[in-house]
Amino acid sequence: MLKNKGITLIALVVTIVVLLILAGVSITAVFGENGIINGAQKAKDKTDESIEQEQEDVGKLVNQLEEFEREGLPDTVKEAIQKGTIFTVNKQIKDATGKTMTVPKGFKVKEEELIENGVVIADSEGNEFVWVPCEDGNYKKHEYNNDANDEGTAVQDKSESGKANAGWNTWYYRAYSDWKDDEIDETANKKSVQNNGGFYIARYEAGVAKGASFYVDASSEQKTYQTSKDNIGTDLKPVSKKGVQAWNLISQINAKTVSGRMYNGETYGVRSQLVDGTAWDTVVTWMSEEYKDIEKDSTTHGNYSNNRVEGTRITESNCLFAEHLCKFRKSDNKQIGWCIGKSYKYGLFTSGYKANWTESESDPSTNYNSYDNDTNTNTYRYNHYVEMATGASDNTKLKNIYDMAGNMFEWTTEYGYHSDTSSDTKYAVLRGGSFLDAGYSNTISFRHGAASGSKADSPIYGFRVVLYIK
Repeated sequence: MLKNKGITLIALVVTIVVLLILAGVSITAVFGENGIINGAQKAKDKTDESIEQEQEDVGKLVNQLEEFEREGLPDTVKEAIQKGTIFTVNKQIKDATGKTMTVPKGFKVKEEELIENGVVIADSEGNEFVWVPCEDGNYKKHEYNNDANDEGTAVQDKSESGKANAGWNTWYYRAYSDWKDDEIDETANKKSVQNNGGFYIARYEAGVAKGASFYVDASSEQKTYQTSKDNIGTDLKPVSKKGVQAWNLISQINAKTVSGRMYNGETYGVRSQLVDGTAWDTVVTWMSEEYKDIEKDSTTHGNYSNNRVEGTRITESNCLFAEHLCKFRKSDNKQIGWCIGKSYKYGLFTSGYKANWTESESDPSTNYNSYDNDTNTNTYRYNHYVEMATGASDNTKLKNIYDMAGNMFEWTTEYGYHSDTSSDTKYAVLRGGSFLDAGYSNTISFRHGAASGSKADSPIYGFRVVLYIK
């Protein structure tokens, strides 16, 4: 009996020793220098190194292919226009003076050989943009010299001597420090401009695309005015084309959304957004170098209420335009609102407006059946104004860019809050003038911060797209 117990104990000891040896072997196999875990880690490290090397090789190959593509593209503006080449990669080219610009992927150079005059590019669908050259330090906002808190009144900028120079005008809340550009990456914009020497601005005010329910087709009988106010759908985006209806009756909020839709994929070498304050000021400064004093008086360069000279008459036989009435209260001359025209017309018209419009006017365009309004002329008076299609007159063209002065106020990304109200209304900045206003007061440089960013009931509010190269 004792003998059997001794054998059992020895067996137990032997078993334990064997298990310890096996455990040691297993631990070594798993955790040792050449164990499973270290082996797996080494394999992972080698795989990561291989992936990194593969990505580096692919990157080099892509760069080589892009460089190869660049080598096959035109090197000068003139050559690019002559060949009509759609660029397959972003490439820098130069004009006859040696100045350079970057043509983005997906665009061709359409017209104007000199960069300083405004070179035009176009995509495959015919949307056009103008290159804005920016030398070091030129891409910046205008610095107002007076410190007025301009609440509720127009304020003229002053020269350094303190005298008003009838220059850049502003109305409502310019001086507030919390005004900013909303939902855009200002750092990325600035970096793009620095790297490429400029940016692009839409040649025309944002136009209505064919896919919109309120699009007017010149070849059909559809001439109904925009009936779906602020309708942007899920995929509608603007166009930048000559002779189409300007996209108004849209809020700043939605103008930002549709502007971002225009170029947001990999097909094009740019990203699109609603024009920002820095871009607008940069363009105006660039224009004013050639067109002296346009920031002081833009009358002859826009569709304004005081612009009725024969030289601004539209000469295109198929020009699209709409006629609206603005309603004023006779007792205090206060603007009450708009009587929106129900239809568009094609043909000739003269810029400007006619005051105290009545049904007895002999002008054949007078037709109160085309308007929604109260025609009680004992209480109210009506002025007749004309909204014109995008780029309808060459008189509105500066540096190959149309209608930045007059026709429509244009929403920008800038917004802020008014401290004189307890509401949480977000106000957005409009730039330029409109067909309601005079060109000597609401100039191309005019800044207006009194409208709510959600306001979408005015025919004088439109917008414009800018492009920054990726």
